[in-house]
Amino acid sequence: MTNRVYPYWPSWDGKKTQPITAKFIELMSRRWGTTSLGAYVNRPMRSGKGLSVHATGFACDQKYKDEAQAKIIFEWFLGSSVIDGVKVEHSQRLCLQELHWYSKPGTTHGVGYRCSRGEGMKGVKVYTATDNAGPGNGWLHFELSKDMTAEAFETAWRSLPKP
Repeated sequence: MTNRVYPYWPSWDGKKTQPITAKFIELMSRRWGTTSLGAYVNRPMRSGKGLSVHATGFACDQKYKDEAQAKIIFEWFLGSSVIDGVKVEHSQRLCLQELHWYSKPGTTHGVGYRCSRGEGMKGVKVYTATDNAGPGNGWLHFELSKDMTAEAFETAWRSLPKP
C-alpha cells in the first residue's frame, strides 16, 4: 500500500465549512459527545507560513472530555478492523488526511498523524519543541478529504465497528 499524498499544502480559502466537515462534527458529537471548537476560518497558520488548513473548510477541532476519551478516539481513527475477512485501516477507509493530539500523555508536544506517512499508527509522528503542530490542549485537530462527499464519509464511518 502506498502512502497517500497530503492535499492541503498550500492551503486556500474554501469560503465555508465544507459538507463533509459539518457531517463529521455531527457524527463526533453523536458518538462521543465532543464539542466543535471551530471549522472554517480564513486565517494564516500559526507559524505564519501560508493559510491554515482551517481556511479550506476541511479541518475542525473537537473538544473531548478527558485524555482517556482522547485516547479512545485517536486509536479508533488510526486503528484497523477485519471486515469480511479483509484488514481495513480506519484512516484509509475514512480518507483521513491529518489528526493531531496536542496533549497526548507521555509527550511534551503531542503527536500527529498524516496520510503521506502511512496508514494508521504508521503515519504518526511524535512532535518535538522544534517540529510540532502548534499549541493545543483538550482538543483533537482533524483534516478530512476534499475528495469525499459527506454521504460517502458517513457510509464509511458506519461501516467500521464502534470502539
